[in-house]
Amino acid sequence: MVIVALSGYWVYYITFHRPVKFKHEKKCTIYVTPETSWEELDSMLNRCFKLENNLAFERIAKYKNLEKSFKPGRYVFERSISANDLVNTFKYGRQTPINVVFNSLNNLNELAGKLGNQMMFDSIDIQRELSDNEVIESFGFNKETFPAMFIPNKYQVYWTDTPMAFLKRMKREYDKFWNQELVEKAKMLNLTPIEVSILASIVEKESFVASEMPTIAGVYLNRLKANMPLQADPTVVFATGKFSVRRVTKKMLAVESPYNTYKNTGLPPGPICIPSIQSINSVLNPQKHEYLFFCASVKMDGTHVFAKTLRQHNANAEKYRKLLNKKRIYK
Repeated sequence: MVIVALSGYWVYYITFHRPVKFKHEKKCTIYVTPETSWEELDSMLNRCFKLENNLAFERIAKYKNLEKSFKPGRYVFERSISANDLVNTFKYGRQTPINVVFNSLNNLNELAGKLGNQMMFDSIDIQRELSDNEVIESFGFNKETFPAMFIPNKYQVYWTDTPMAFLKRMKREYDKFWNQELVEKAKMLNLTPIEVSILASIVEKESFVASEMPTIAGVYLNRLKANMPLQADPTVVFATGKFSVRRVTKKMLAVESPYNTYKNTGLPPGPICIPSIQSINSVLNPQKHEYLFFCASVKMDGTHVFAKTLRQHNANAEKYRKLLNKKRIYK
């Protein structure tokens, strides 16, 4: 009786607890697409694990009909796993999530490229959804404001998520980010959440110095309040599409575009990039001051000099223009 019990326990242990050994490295990643055949999956499993003559795996896989019921996904194995759990991982699609991380991006095409490199779908698939007006409107945006829906952060998603599943996730994250407290903060500034993102995108492109961002945001808010044109160079760069320029020229300032904030008062129609949370927070928590102007510092270290009057600003701007001329930076 004892022998029978021990034999039964041994079979149970081998089946449900005895770890399947790794073949080489103690980490293995397997990608299974909807087109992956059983022969291909079996080959990948055998490259990762010592499954030759592993009766427990063979019997469980056959009993659970794994050959015809495995699920697509990205599966990462970093520690020992029993034969039963190994079979169940693929049978029930117990994927390992991936971390999609993005901070400030220039546009949605960059986001599509980033996603296409990390997820099962192709970048063209997500680009198709990102440019579909019906899809965009279903989330409550238009083509110009759609970038505001994407809040840069780290998100856990599954490799097999569809483009639409990803977009729905981003909308949930957007709604979660814009809680009542932040909506009220925006309202105190006479802005909507989308308008905050538009202004934040300009702040993002004006400076990479974090400590300056609230000051710059304050300048633009002062200008909006005074009904002055924002006169933001990054919006002109966006309007012309000349993203590699080092100097905004008079010819560029004359371009006809709703994004040219030298020719139009108020905010442009949409964000000129996908702004970081830091930039958004800078707009929501601006520095209170009386500055109406700023220009790049002659230190050329990314910092700016601020001015309350046009006379002060013109003096600062002239110093910077002379420096650019001296360095022969004309465009």
